[in-house]
Amino acid sequence: MNFRGMLLDNWGIKLVSLALALSLWFFITSKGKTEMTLTVPIELRNIPQDMAVVGDVAGSLEVRLQGQERLLRDITAAKKVVGVLDLSMTRIGENWVRLSPDDIKRPSGVAVTHMSLSEVKIRLEPLVKKTFRLKPILHGNPTPGHRVTRITVSPPRVTVEGPSSVLKTLDGLQTMPIDIQDAQASVTVEPRIDYQGRSVKLLEKNITIKIMIERAAR
Repeated sequence: MNFRGMLLDNWGIKLVSLALALSLWFFITSKGKTEMTLTVPIELRNIPQDMAVVGDVAGSLEVRLQGQERLLRDITAAKKVVGVLDLSMTRIGENWVRLSPDDIKRPSGVAVTHMSLSEVKIRLEPLVKKTFRLKPILHGNPTPGHRVTRITVSPPRVTVEGPSSVLKTLDGLQTMPIDIQDAQASVTVEPRIDYQGRSVKLLEKNITIKIMIERAAR
């Protein structure tokens, strides 16, 4: 069988047929495709152990997506797109972390055609611990004829963890005001802590403060 002859016979017609087939395939696969722009959140993952992210970090970016109209409608309704920033290779100090289309998590069949950010600045500091004697803050006064006789904090000292630059500026730790206005008996509470707007984490759990209130001696 002369395969060469078969290929070369009527080659012009065959070339036109191939072009028409490719055009038809492109039309079918692209039918219904559209583009849309979304603002998507950025998630920080794999932060190195004993480090903390400090300062301002971009919380979102704009991406242009291309795909079937139905898929894009589902994305908008379910919020299925997120930018993932992998920090596993970062170090203490200032880092510029690259963000590529592969880092945009989205459903299969949806392509990323444009991103408003290609890298994000991340600053890392060591995580450190600091221990304080917790100071209770009282609000109000017991009912007339009663007084506070003793305040017990358990545990008396607590430890907080946070970025080194933050803990350097923290000299003490106290509770949010504990209301004892018109109290006639002892009060035991699990206090809320006043972190003074700092991004630190309390390591102890089940902290309690007991405020002994007794009738005043006559």
